[in-house]
Amino acid sequence: MSKKVLVINGSDREGSFNGQLASQLVSELERNGATADILDYSALPLLSQNNEYPNQQVITDIRAQVKAADALLIVSPEYNGSYTARLKNLIDWLSRPTEQGNNEEITVINSKPVAVASVANSTYGKFVRQNLNTLVAYTRMKPMDHEGLGIKIPGAAWGTGQLELEPEQQEKVEAFVKEFIAFIG
Repeated sequence: MSKKVLVINGSDREGSFNGQLASQLVSELERNGATADILDYSALPLLSQNNEYPNQQVITDIRAQVKAADALLIVSPEYNGSYTARLKNLIDWLSRPTEQGNNEEITVINSKPVAVASVANSTYGKFVRQNLNTLVAYTRMKPMDHEGLGIKIPGAAWGTGQLELEPEQQEKVEAFVKEFIAFIG
Protein backbone atom coordinates (compact mmCIF):
# COMPACT_ATOMS: atom_id res chain seq x y z
CA MET A 1 0.00 0.00 0.00
CA SER A 2 1.41 3.37 -0.94
CA LYS A 3 2.27 5.86 1.77
CA LYS A 4 0.47 9.20 1.85
CA VAL A 5 2.73 12.20 2.42
CA LEU A 6 1.42 15.67 3.14
CA VAL A 7 3.93 18.32 2.04
CA ILE A 8 3.86 21.62 3.93
CA ASN A 9 5.31 24.68 2.21
CA GLY A 10 6.46 27.28 4.73
CA SER A 11 6.46 30.05 2.14
CA ASP A 12 3.37 31.88 0.95
CA ARG A 13 5.20 33.83 -1.75
CA GLU A 14 3.89 33.06 -5.21
CA GLY A 15 6.60 31.32 -7.21
CA SER A 16 8.86 30.89 -4.17
CA PHE A 17 11.88 28.64 -4.55
CA ASN A 18 10.70 26.55 -1.60
CA GLY A 19 7.27 26.21 -3.18
CA GLN A 20 8.97 24.99 -6.34
CA LEU A 21 11.06 22.55 -4.30
CA ALA A 22 7.88 21.32 -2.58
CA SER A 23 6.34 20.59 -6.00
CA GLN A 24 9.50 18.80 -7.13
CA LEU A 25 9.44 16.72 -3.94
CA VAL A 26 5.80 15.77 -4.59
CA SER A 27 6.81 14.53 -8.06
CA GLU A 28 9.77 12.60 -6.67
CA LEU A 29 7.64 11.05 -3.92
CA GLU A 30 5.10 9.93 -6.53
CA ARG A 31 7.88 8.52 -8.74
CA ASN A 32 8.86 6.42 -5.73
CA GLY A 33 5.37 5.01 -5.17
CA ALA A 34 3.98 7.40 -2.55
CA THR A 35 0.98 9.65 -2.92
CA ALA A 36 1.65 13.26 -2.04
CA ASP A 37 -0.20 16.54 -1.81
CA ILE A 38 0.72 20.05 -0.75
CA LEU A 39 -1.32 21.34 2.19
CA ASP A 40 -3.20 24.58 1.58
CA TYR A 41 -3.36 26.45 4.87
CA SER A 42 -3.60 29.97 3.48
CA ALA A 43 -6.92 30.63 5.28
CA LEU A 44 -5.60 29.64 8.71
CA PRO A 45 -5.97 32.50 11.19
CA LEU A 46 -3.28 33.49 13.66
CA LEU A 47 -3.62 31.29 16.75
CA SER A 48 -4.92 33.09 19.79
CA GLN A 49 -6.73 31.88 22.88
CA ASN A 50 -9.47 34.24 21.72
CA ASN A 51 -10.15 32.15 18.61
CA GLU A 52 -8.92 28.69 19.56
CA TYR A 53 -12.26 27.25 20.69
CA PRO A 54 -14.69 26.24 19.43
CA ASN A 55 -12.68 24.84 16.51
CA GLN A 56 -13.07 26.73 13.28
CA GLN A 57 -13.85 24.70 10.15
CA VAL A 58 -10.51 25.63 8.55
CA ILE A 59 -8.50 24.02 11.38
CA THR A 60 -10.85 21.03 11.53
CA ASP A 61 -10.25 20.45 7.80
CA ILE A 62 -6.47 20.88 8.12
CA ARG A 63 -6.30 18.51 11.08
CA ALA A 64 -8.25 15.91 9.07
CA GLN A 65 -5.73 16.14 6.22
CA VAL A 66 -2.79 15.84 8.62
CA LYS A 67 -4.40 12.89 10.41
CA ALA A 68 -4.99 11.08 7.10
CA ALA A 69 -1.33 11.42 6.10
CA ASP A 70 1.22 8.75 6.97
CA ALA A 71 3.94 11.40 7.18
CA LEU A 72 4.69 15.09 6.79
CA LEU A 73 7.42 16.73 4.75
CA ILE A 74 8.03 20.36 5.70
CA VAL A 75 9.74 22.62 3.16
CA SER A 76 10.67 26.06 4.44
CA PRO A 77 12.68 29.11 3.48
CA GLU A 78 15.19 30.39 5.99
CA TYR A 79 14.08 33.72 7.48
CA ASN A 80 16.75 35.20 9.74
CA GLY A 81 18.04 31.73 10.54
CA SER A 82 14.65 30.20 11.28
CA TYR A 83 11.24 29.27 9.88
CA THR A 84 8.42 31.56 8.81
CA ALA A 85 5.77 32.87 11.17
CA ARG A 86 3.17 31.30 8.88
CA LEU A 87 4.68 27.85 9.36
CA LYS A 88 5.08 28.28 13.12
CA ASN A 89 1.41 29.30 13.34
CA LEU A 90 0.35 26.09 11.57
CA ILE A 91 2.46 23.92 13.86
CA ASP A 92 1.10 25.78 16.89
CA TRP A 93 -2.47 25.04 15.78
CA LEU A 94 -1.68 21.38 15.11
CA SER A 95 -0.01 20.95 18.50
CA ARG A 96 -3.13 22.06 20.41
CA PRO A 97 -5.90 19.77 21.66
CA THR A 98 -9.18 19.89 19.76
CA GLU A 99 -11.21 20.24 22.95
CA GLN A 100 -10.69 23.03 25.42
CA GLY A 101 -9.09 21.78 28.63
CA ASN A 102 -8.36 18.30 27.25
CA ASN A 103 -4.59 18.34 27.74
CA GLU A 104 -4.46 14.53 27.72
CA GLU A 105 -5.60 14.38 24.10
CA ILE A 106 -3.22 12.96 21.54
CA THR A 107 -2.88 15.59 18.82
CA VAL A 108 -2.88 14.82 15.08
CA ILE A 109 0.88 15.39 14.94
CA ASN A 110 1.79 13.22 17.92
CA SER A 111 4.30 10.58 16.71
CA LYS A 112 3.71 11.68 13.09
CA PRO A 113 6.82 10.89 10.99
CA VAL A 114 8.28 14.10 9.58
CA ALA A 115 11.27 15.35 7.62
CA VAL A 116 12.41 18.85 6.71
CA ALA A 117 13.84 20.44 3.59
CA SER A 118 14.93 23.89 2.49
CA VAL A 119 16.36 25.66 -0.49
CA ALA A 120 18.31 28.74 0.49
CA ASN A 121 21.39 30.72 -0.38
CA SER A 122 24.82 29.90 1.03
CA THR A 123 23.49 28.26 4.22
CA TYR A 124 21.59 25.54 2.33
CA GLY A 125 18.84 26.24 4.87
CA LYS A 126 21.00 24.74 7.64
CA PHE A 127 19.60 26.93 10.41
CA VAL A 128 15.94 26.59 9.47
CA ARG A 129 16.36 22.83 9.25
CA GLN A 130 17.99 22.70 12.69
CA ASN A 131 15.28 24.89 14.21
CA LEU A 132 12.48 22.94 12.53
CA ASN A 133 13.89 19.62 13.73
CA THR A 134 13.93 21.01 17.27
CA LEU A 135 10.36 22.31 16.94
CA VAL A 136 8.89 19.13 15.49
CA ALA A 137 10.52 17.02 18.20
CA TYR A 138 9.24 19.41 20.87
CA THR A 139 5.69 19.13 19.51
CA ARG A 140 5.99 15.32 19.71
CA MET A 141 6.34 14.56 16.03
CA LYS A 142 8.78 11.84 15.01
CA PRO A 143 11.57 13.54 13.01
CA MET A 144 13.64 11.52 10.58
CA ASP A 145 17.11 10.90 12.01
CA HIS A 146 18.62 13.16 9.37
CA GLU A 147 19.34 16.87 9.24
CA GLY A 148 17.00 17.14 6.29
CA LEU A 149 17.45 18.15 2.69
CA GLY A 150 19.42 21.33 2.12
CA ILE A 151 19.77 22.75 -1.38
CA LYS A 152 21.66 25.88 -2.41
CA ILE A 153 19.70 28.09 -4.79
CA PRO A 154 21.47 27.86 -8.16
CA GLY A 155 22.83 31.24 -9.29
CA ALA A 156 20.75 31.33 -12.47
CA ALA A 157 17.53 30.99 -10.45
CA TRP A 158 17.93 34.51 -9.08
CA GLY A 159 17.56 35.87 -12.61
CA THR A 160 14.91 33.51 -13.94
CA GLY A 161 12.86 32.90 -10.80
CA GLN A 162 12.89 29.20 -11.71
CA LEU A 163 14.42 26.54 -9.47
CA GLU A 164 16.16 24.27 -11.95
CA LEU A 165 18.25 21.84 -9.97
CA GLU A 166 21.74 20.94 -11.11
CA PRO A 167 22.37 17.19 -11.64
CA GLU A 168 24.09 16.68 -8.26
CA GLN A 169 21.24 18.54 -6.53
CA GLN A 170 18.69 16.32 -8.25
CA GLU A 171 20.62 13.25 -7.08
CA LYS A 172 20.51 14.65 -3.54
CA VAL A 173 16.71 15.08 -3.80
CA GLU A 174 16.29 11.53 -5.11
CA ALA A 175 18.44 10.04 -2.31
CA PHE A 176 16.61 12.08 0.33
CA VAL A 177 13.18 10.95 -0.90
CA LYS A 178 14.25 7.29 -0.93
CA GLU A 179 15.57 7.63 2.63
CA PHE A 180 12.36 9.39 3.72
CA ILE A 181 10.13 6.69 2.23
CA ALA A 182 12.20 4.02 3.99
CA PHE A 183 11.87 5.97 7.24
CA ILE A 184 8.07 6.11 7.08
CA GLY A 185 7.97 2.41 6.24
